[in-house]
Amino acid sequence: WNLAAQTFSLVFAAEFGDRSFLSTIALAAAQNPVSVALGAVVAHTIATIIAIAGGAILSEYISEKLIGLIGGSLFIVFAVT
Repeated sequence: WNLAAQTFSLVFAAEFGDRSFLSTIALAAAQNPVSVALGAVVAHTIATIIAIAGGAILSEYISEKLIGLIGGSLFIVFAVT
């Protein structure tokens, strides 16, 4: 449960207040909130599955340290832009 709690905290903190979060709020205000929630959950689930699969594949070829360095660098680049 510890890893699940850490993952939840990281994803929640990263997603809270970002553009997709704000877009979902706007869409839910203008459209059926249940449909918006369903679409958001399905989209986030698929994106997460792709991220997990990609991470598993990458980990076979490059070190965890390098993955962290690349991920952190991309996070900073996306935060600035």
